[in-house]
Amino acid sequence: MWWTATFEEQWVVSLLPPSSTTPWETALDLVDADLVARDPVGLIAASRSVADVPLPWLPYLAEERSVDEFDSSWPEERQRAMTAASPDMHRVKGVRPALDRALAPMGYQVTVVEWFEVQPTRQRYTFRLSVTIDPGRKWLHEDFLAMIRAANKAKNAHTKLEAIETRRNVGPAMIHVGGLVRMHETVRVGQLPEVSTLRIGGTIHVGVVIRMTQTIRIKSRD
Repeated sequence: MWWTATFEEQWVVSLLPPSSTTPWETALDLVDADLVARDPVGLIAASRSVADVPLPWLPYLAEERSVDEFDSSWPEERQRAMTAASPDMHRVKGVRPALDRALAPMGYQVTVVEWFEVQPTRQRYTFRLSVTIDPGRKWLHEDFLAMIRAANKAKNAHTKLEAIETRRNVGPAMIHVGGLVRMHETVRVGQLPEVSTLRIGGTIHVGVVIRMTQTIRIKSRD
């Protein structure tokens, strides 16, 4: 192979044959080298693969594959899943399987419920999305809007998204049982009965009290 690649502070790649390169071709090569020269050999090929493309390049691959709903702020796993699912979704776009394929990579358990699949039936040509959110998974307003956009782009023209119903799975719940002991005491206050007869017993108690007084005078020395 006549092209060369070296790595210093950055990758430098030259595709020009050294024996027949003109000064003008060398100058043009340096101008265009920014597209490929700073990256390892093989990166261009990797950029065509959803699994191997570097994350900063993934939005460009998603745009090329006409991903209807994509956000670079999503987790990497979700970005790659949406990009990988796009071709299959576009093959059936406008029919029921397209909704399932468009919504599945978003990471939620989504069930499409059409108007005739419930009793009593709802308004004709409408459908709802039943979304189950795993424990610990966030459900943000942005996720709600992204799901609406993805469903509207995948459905056919005459059906209408009527509602999104959400539920969250939770783990086993702990039941706490407590008791409270209460004491009740009643005090009734009433008028004492009138004393009509006063009786004095015959026992006499005699007591003696001795009182002692001590006076201390304190004065300065002469």
